[in-house]
Amino acid sequence: MGSVNSSEGPWLQRFANGKPVRKPKRQQPWKAAPDQSRDIIASVQCILDRENFVREVDRYLRHSDFLDLRNTELLYKKYLEDVSEPFMQKIKDQMDSQSREEVQKRLQEQFSQYLNYSTKKGYVFLDDYDPSEYDPFFRRRAQTAGR
Repeated sequence: MGSVNSSEGPWLQRFANGKPVRKPKRQQPWKAAPDQSRDIIASVQCILDRENFVREVDRYLRHSDFLDLRNTELLYKKYLEDVSEPFMQKIKDQMDSQSREEVQKRLQEQFSQYLNYSTKKGYVFLDDYDPSEYDPFFRRRAQTAGR
Protein backbone atom coordinates (compact mmCIF):
# COMPACT_ATOMS: atom_id res chain seq x y z
CA MET A 1 0.00 0.00 0.00
CA GLY A 2 1.16 3.41 -0.78
CA SER A 3 0.58 6.84 0.51
CA VAL A 4 -1.73 9.49 -0.82
CA ASN A 5 1.10 10.86 -2.90
CA SER A 6 1.93 7.51 -4.42
CA SER A 7 1.74 6.70 -8.09
CA GLU A 8 -1.64 4.99 -7.67
CA GLY A 9 -3.36 8.24 -8.52
CA PRO A 10 -5.57 10.87 -6.97
CA TRP A 11 -8.48 8.49 -6.53
CA LEU A 12 -6.83 7.09 -3.46
CA GLN A 13 -7.83 9.55 -0.74
CA ARG A 14 -7.58 7.68 2.51
CA PHE A 15 -7.76 4.31 4.05
CA ALA A 16 -10.79 3.07 5.99
CA ASN A 17 -10.55 -0.22 7.73
CA GLY A 18 -7.42 -0.90 5.83
CA LYS A 19 -9.18 -0.64 2.43
CA PRO A 20 -8.80 2.28 0.09
CA VAL A 21 -11.93 4.37 -0.51
CA ARG A 22 -12.21 5.42 -4.12
CA LYS A 23 -14.31 8.07 -5.75
CA PRO A 24 -17.16 6.60 -7.74
CA LYS A 25 -16.32 6.31 -11.39
CA ARG A 26 -17.95 8.82 -13.67
CA GLN A 27 -20.08 7.12 -16.21
CA GLN A 28 -18.90 7.67 -19.73
CA PRO A 29 -21.63 9.08 -21.95
CA TRP A 30 -21.20 6.46 -24.62
CA LYS A 31 -21.62 3.71 -22.04
CA ALA A 32 -24.93 4.83 -20.56
CA ALA A 33 -27.12 2.55 -18.54
CA PRO A 34 -30.00 0.96 -20.44
CA ASP A 35 -32.61 3.16 -18.71
CA GLN A 36 -30.64 6.30 -19.47
CA SER A 37 -30.09 5.32 -23.08
CA ARG A 38 -33.84 4.82 -23.54
CA ASP A 39 -34.47 8.26 -22.04
CA ILE A 40 -31.83 9.82 -24.28
CA ILE A 41 -33.25 8.12 -27.36
CA ALA A 42 -36.76 9.28 -26.42
CA SER A 43 -35.53 12.86 -25.91
CA VAL A 44 -33.67 12.86 -29.20
CA GLN A 45 -36.71 11.43 -30.98
CA CYS A 46 -38.90 14.16 -29.46
CA ILE A 47 -36.48 16.85 -30.67
CA LEU A 48 -36.38 15.29 -34.15
CA ASP A 49 -40.17 15.16 -34.25
CA ARG A 50 -40.32 18.87 -33.37
CA GLU A 51 -37.77 19.70 -36.06
CA ASN A 52 -39.74 17.68 -38.61
CA PHE A 53 -42.93 19.44 -37.54
CA VAL A 54 -41.26 22.84 -37.92
CA ARG A 55 -39.96 21.82 -41.36
CA GLU A 56 -43.45 20.70 -42.40
CA VAL A 57 -45.01 23.94 -41.13
CA ASP A 58 -42.39 25.97 -42.98
CA ARG A 59 -43.00 23.96 -46.15
CA TYR A 60 -46.76 24.47 -45.80
CA LEU A 61 -46.35 28.23 -45.30
CA ARG A 62 -44.08 28.55 -48.34
CA HIS A 63 -46.59 26.58 -50.42
CA SER A 64 -49.43 28.73 -49.11
CA ASP A 65 -47.52 31.91 -50.02
CA PHE A 66 -46.89 30.50 -53.49
CA LEU A 67 -50.59 29.71 -53.93
CA ASP A 68 -51.58 33.20 -52.76
CA LEU A 69 -49.17 34.76 -55.24
CA ARG A 70 -50.47 32.54 -58.02
CA ASN A 71 -54.06 33.41 -57.13
CA THR A 72 -53.19 37.11 -57.27
CA GLU A 73 -51.58 36.63 -60.69
CA LEU A 74 -54.66 34.82 -62.00
CA LEU A 75 -56.98 37.52 -60.65
CA TYR A 76 -54.87 40.22 -62.30
CA LYS A 77 -54.88 38.32 -65.59
CA LYS A 78 -58.66 37.92 -65.42
CA TYR A 79 -59.03 41.62 -64.61
CA LEU A 80 -56.92 42.54 -67.63
CA GLU A 81 -58.92 40.29 -69.93
CA ASP A 82 -62.39 41.17 -68.63
CA VAL A 83 -62.11 44.81 -67.56
CA SER A 84 -58.99 46.73 -68.46
CA GLU A 85 -58.42 45.66 -72.07
CA PRO A 86 -62.09 46.04 -73.15
CA PHE A 87 -62.22 49.43 -71.45
CA MET A 88 -59.02 50.58 -73.13
CA GLN A 89 -60.37 49.32 -76.46
CA LYS A 90 -63.57 51.37 -76.01
CA ILE A 91 -61.52 54.46 -75.22
CA LYS A 92 -59.35 53.87 -78.28
CA ASP A 93 -62.44 53.36 -80.48
CA GLN A 94 -63.99 56.57 -79.12
CA MET A 95 -60.77 58.50 -79.74
CA ASP A 96 -60.47 57.09 -83.26
CA SER A 97 -64.10 57.93 -84.08
CA GLN A 98 -63.51 61.67 -83.56
CA SER A 99 -61.45 63.73 -85.90
CA ARG A 100 -58.74 66.01 -84.64
CA GLU A 101 -60.61 69.05 -85.92
CA GLU A 102 -63.74 68.13 -83.94
CA VAL A 103 -61.75 67.74 -80.75
CA GLN A 104 -59.93 71.05 -81.28
CA LYS A 105 -63.21 72.85 -82.00
CA ARG A 106 -64.85 71.46 -78.86
CA LEU A 107 -61.87 72.42 -76.69
CA GLN A 108 -61.82 75.97 -78.10
CA GLU A 109 -65.54 76.27 -77.46
CA GLN A 110 -65.21 75.15 -73.84
CA PHE A 111 -62.24 77.43 -73.27
CA SER A 112 -64.04 80.44 -74.70
CA GLN A 113 -67.06 79.71 -72.44
CA TYR A 114 -64.73 79.57 -69.46
CA LEU A 115 -63.00 82.83 -70.40
CA ASN A 116 -66.32 84.64 -70.95
CA TYR A 117 -67.66 83.47 -67.60
CA SER A 118 -64.46 84.32 -65.70
CA THR A 119 -64.34 87.79 -67.29
CA LYS A 120 -67.95 88.39 -66.40
CA LYS A 121 -67.73 87.09 -62.79
CA GLY A 122 -64.07 87.69 -62.04
CA TYR A 123 -63.64 84.22 -60.52
CA VAL A 124 -64.57 80.63 -61.25
CA PHE A 125 -64.93 78.03 -58.50
CA LEU A 126 -66.35 74.59 -59.10
CA ASP A 127 -68.27 74.58 -55.82
CA ASP A 128 -69.85 77.99 -56.56
CA TYR A 129 -71.11 78.39 -60.11
CA ASP A 130 -74.40 79.04 -61.86
CA PRO A 131 -75.19 76.26 -64.37
CA SER A 132 -77.42 78.61 -66.37
CA GLU A 133 -74.46 80.94 -67.02
CA TYR A 134 -71.58 78.45 -67.23
CA ASP A 135 -71.52 74.70 -66.65
CA PRO A 136 -68.03 73.19 -66.56
CA PHE A 137 -69.58 69.70 -66.52
CA PHE A 138 -71.70 70.25 -69.62
CA ARG A 139 -69.86 67.69 -71.77
CA ARG A 140 -69.85 65.08 -69.07
CA ARG A 141 -73.60 65.46 -68.46
CA ALA A 142 -74.32 65.39 -72.21
CA GLN A 143 -72.32 62.19 -72.61
CA THR A 144 -73.96 60.44 -69.63
CA ALA A 145 -77.43 61.52 -70.79
CA GLY A 146 -76.79 59.95 -74.21
CA ARG A 147 -76.14 56.54 -72.72
